[in-house]
Amino acid sequence: MTTDEQLVERNILHYEARLKHVDELFEKAHKAADTAAPEAGEELTELEKERRKLADDLEKLKQKSLEEWAKEGGPMVIWDLLAERVEKLVERLEK
Repeated sequence: MTTDEQLVERNILHYEARLKHVDELFEKAHKAADTAAPEAGEELTELEKERRKLADDLEKLKQKSLEEWAKEGGPMVIWDLLAERVEKLVERLEK
């Protein structure tokens, strides 16, 4: 495996780790919403749609060639924004 291929593999592993983190945040948000704020369900539904889109994007990234990766880069900024939004929701719900 070349260095570039290793970099792509590391990026994919990093994205998968971010997805796992987002899923853990969703678990916390659901627990908090169930007990403290059932009205947060609509926001959670919207955020879950975004999560599914990111998971689909990750699957597509796994299929791309090294050249395609070099042209397009990755979705880290979007992952971070989604995680930040879910974290803020959890903080609000757990107060």
